[in-house]
Amino acid sequence: MTIYSLKIKDSKMMANMNVMTDDSKRVTTNLVYLLKRFMDEWNEKNLCRLHYPGFNHAHLPVFMSIGTSGISNNELADKLNVTKQATSKIVKELEAINMVRSEKSQTDARSAMLLLTNEGEKYYQYLSTKINQLEEQHKKLVGTKNYEIAIDVMLKLIHFHEQQCKGED
Repeated sequence: MTIYSLKIKDSKMMANMNVMTDDSKRVTTNLVYLLKRFMDEWNEKNLCRLHYPGFNHAHLPVFMSIGTSGISNNELADKLNVTKQATSKIVKELEAINMVRSEKSQTDARSAMLLLTNEGEKYYQYLSTKINQLEEQHKKLVGTKNYEIAIDVMLKLIHFHEQQCKGED
């Protein structure tokens, strides 16, 4: 059995947390599940409900991927590794709350570009600031070098699983 002591500096989370774990609690799938659950909760509480009640955490990856320069629905689906139908559904929801608009692509008449509205751009800047603040808290907690290593490891694991899903080795 290993004992880990984490000091979290965000008073809203927990000031001090002692985590007692054994090998079964260090299983990657459990850790990913817990991190996702807590991140979803943080996103919902800190990003989604404050200014736009219609905006929920399911909108977040699509909205942030559209970004300030815009993107086509095909590119968006590819970027998020989901179907065009899935992105279209969320884009329609974002259009309904005046966060996103679509306009005919200037380079491809068959395609539409997804762009943020003025309200969407303001909200994007707000979200970016809040996300950067959270990342800074993470860096203070584990150190910048460890944080960057963790990001690199996650990117490699994502790439590995993308290749596995495609049937490549």
